[in-house]
Amino acid sequence: MAARRMRFCLNCRTIGSMTENSQFVCKKCERQHESNLTAPRLFDRFLLLAGRGSGKTLIGAHAAREEMLVPNSIGWVMGPTYKILHDSTFPTLVRRIPPQWVKRWDPENVEITLQNDALIAFRSLEDPDRARGPHGVSWGWFDESAQSPERAYDVFEPTLIKAGGIAICTTTPIGFDWSYEKLEKRATLYKEPGYWFDRYHSEENPLFRSNPVMMRQIQRAKKTMTPEFYAQEYQAERRNATGLIYDYALIESLILRDADEVRKFIPEWPNINPERPRIIGLDSGADHPFGAVLIVVTEQGLVVVNEYLERKKAVSQHLGPIQHKFGMFQLLPNVKWAANKNEANLRLEWALKGVGVIPAEAKHEIGIQRVQSWLYAKQIRFAYTVPGAIEQMQAYRNADNTTTDGQKKKEQVFKQKDEYPDCIRYALMAWPELPEIAEPVPQREQDRWANLDDISREQILQQREYHKREQEKHLDESSEQYPLGEFFGTGQGQDVGSIFGY
Repeated sequence: MAARRMRFCLNCRTIGSMTENSQFVCKKCERQHESNLTAPRLFDRFLLLAGRGSGKTLIGAHAAREEMLVPNSIGWVMGPTYKILHDSTFPTLVRRIPPQWVKRWDPENVEITLQNDALIAFRSLEDPDRARGPHGVSWGWFDESAQSPERAYDVFEPTLIKAGGIAICTTTPIGFDWSYEKLEKRATLYKEPGYWFDRYHSEENPLFRSNPVMMRQIQRAKKTMTPEFYAQEYQAERRNATGLIYDYALIESLILRDADEVRKFIPEWPNINPERPRIIGLDSGADHPFGAVLIVVTEQGLVVVNEYLERKKAVSQHLGPIQHKFGMFQLLPNVKWAANKNEANLRLEWALKGVGVIPAEAKHEIGIQRVQSWLYAKQIRFAYTVPGAIEQMQAYRNADNTTTDGQKKKEQVFKQKDEYPDCIRYALMAWPELPEIAEPVPQREQDRWANLDDISREQILQQREYHKREQEKHLDESSEQYPLGEFFGTGQGQDVGSIFGY
């Protein structure tokens, strides 16, 4: 709330704060501002992640209540579905609007006009285009934004330009939903001006802390839910959210964070010996960016060292930029290019440019298993030079596979920000080797053998020898008589009876 009240006076170029009545008077020039255009907000894009029952909707309602105190302002209150809007968002906000503030209620359009001529409109986002409003909206509140379509946010955002408006999103996360890319990452990773983000747990709600019955309910959920689901629903965690395909923490442990760590695998780094084998995975498509990753084969496993992601180019136009970015200014001897086997056009066009592309298996379930085998064997690493690939691998998740009536459908991956995982999948499907996993004899098995007496050991060894002789009695598949030789004659006059000895 304190961050939302911060403004910047363009007249004297100082920062100040609004009151709880949304009045802003600059302390330096003593000028009163009501417009965001003369005193813009220090933050105008907000995301609050919080657990279930934490009061995030109440916080959003209090923020909306203050915003509507600005005369002649327009505010939109949006929920992902009509039911959520009707059952939670609408009543939470309306209970905080004193009746004497209300000038007019329009049930047909679900809008409230206040005595100061501020307008509040309520909209369900089941149809994302319903977020398309008039220009000059001063503020918009997305309640349970993770459940709303990303398109709704994209459609609504331009309505804020004319008034220099703000967007407030309150939600419990659903894995790496759109709010991660649009808001959280920009606030925390890129530190872009105007973006604000915070997170808190359900049990941090003072109402819960003061009530032992409520706390007992939360503790029960912690014991009965899977740790991943509890972390998502009650602690607003993304990385532990259900649906992630690859182990977030495992990938974190496989990152080579500086040049010295990479040199343990590639001693000549940042140069790469031209003789080293390389695999380049490609992911093309007309409806998403063209992606590529460069994987170097080392004595200790594979290392992903470079990445490429561009859009709005013809397939043939990507080859040159990829070769340039990956430092392949000459034809190298040990390079394998791999792409989806269904991308016949890519293979054809690149073949005309002298580059052969291996058609890799396209089925997600098969490729994902191959990638996981390399991850769990810890024989694939990610250099610090591929932040995009690391991020997408950690966020790669399954799409919702539950129908509206609660039935399960075939699992599919969430087809957004998946270019690098696809590139890596195609590359590993085209690489003709599997990771070698050393399987040490469990200590418990060694102890059991050591504790056996001499007679028991002798009996076990005799049994093993017997089974070995029994196996040798069976015909090998390469035998001329496997399974019965030439059953209908050998072609040299031998009949069936001679085969069986009569």
